Amino acid sequence: MSDGGKGSKPRPLSVAQEQYDQRWDMIFGREKGQKERDKEFDKRQDALERKADNAKELGLDYES
Repeated sequence: MSDGGKGSKPRPLSVAQEQYDQRWDMIFGREKGQKERDKEFDKRQDALERKADNAKELGLDYES
């Protein structure tokens, strides 16, 4: 059975990400300070995920 081509991959954006973010903030009213904190949090989360992936590659899987 076919799933109709539906998957988890998002559709490509027709506008730049920065413009999309600005419009989102304009509509939903997020404060600039909160946006900067969110970006910093995302950077830290990405770094932690990379460290966990590197540890798994070395055989240091602490989740087991």
